[in-house]
Amino acid sequence: MIRLPITQDSATDIIPIFREGLRQSRVAAGQKVVVYADSFTNPVYSAAFMAAARDLGADAFVMTQPLINADASNRLGRASPQPLMIEVMKMADFVVDVSTGGMLYSNDHEAILATGTRILRVREPEDILLRLMPSQEVKERAIRGVERYGSAGTIRLTSEGGTDLVMSKGSRPASNQYGMADETGRWDHWGTGLVCTTVEEETVEGVLVLSPGDVLFPFERYVTEPVKIHFDKGVAHRLDGGREAVMLRSLLEDRGDDGARRLSHVGWGVEHRATWDALSIRGWDNAGGVETRSCYGNVLLAIGENRDLGGKNPSRLHIDMSFRSTRLELDGQPIVDCCKFIDKSVA
Repeated sequence: MIRLPITQDSATDIIPIFREGLRQSRVAAGQKVVVYADSFTNPVYSAAFMAAARDLGADAFVMTQPLINADASNRLGRASPQPLMIEVMKMADFVVDVSTGGMLYSNDHEAILATGTRILRVREPEDILLRLMPSQEVKERAIRGVERYGSAGTIRLTSEGGTDLVMSKGSRPASNQYGMADETGRWDHWGTGLVCTTVEEETVEGVLVLSPGDVLFPFERYVTEPVKIHFDKGVAHRLDGGREAVMLRSLLEDRGDDGARRLSHVGWGVEHRATWDALSIRGWDNAGGVETRSCYGNVLLAIGENRDLGGKNPSRLHIDMSFRSTRLELDGQPIVDCCKFIDKSVA
């Protein structure tokens, strides 16, 4: 979606890819499908998704809204559908979200899902979508991860770089992403494969360290110097480090709120086809974020908003961090360590 320029001729290659992706999400004849786009969306993507859905027998059309000032000016990188568009999406069976910012972590998004509408977010270039085509193998691995999280009480992260962070899961639900919006009221993101849970926010204690080579979002860059985040009673009260620490502090101070410094979710990646170096290779077209969040056996953690995942934090920000050399334990039992699964039952 991001790669431009692109011609209408490319639709001959894209429509079959999109048709298979929609089929995996159980788009079928008779369903009502809305493609939600904005004025900066790659026009071939919105048209090709409409064609692919109609190929499957669905009643499909595209809704396009201006990006400026509806989205680009809000500084959050989050789509803001117009009220009438929200009501239309509530009446749909399936929404393909190809907007620039995406609707995740917004009240509008939750209201649409609550009606039973399924939403599939798509933003990666076509070659990545093809390579990370939704698969049953990734889905089953993601389901096993949620089951493993179910009985867990305490989560601990450690690393040779200095991470030692402990938190309580309590009764919080675990969730997953596997690239298919195949159940009523489900949201998913094509290309993503991960398992995560929210935690009891006030229980987070210790130090979290991003080591060189880890990824800090939303900057979508690999950390060059260690970043140390100190948590006390669930709040990241101090950040130490070099360039990336300065950037993160500035983001939290300029655009954040009280909730932005609280842990949002924590879990691991399950997509064996994802590559860690995607951001370094694909940064020119703003692609690769899906992969570095989902790499097989990595640790993914976020601070900020988490209501979409069963949490209680309504922050304006949501900041993902992906760790390559970190160990995650549940109740003292190792699950993943340095991008390798120790617990083979979820591998």
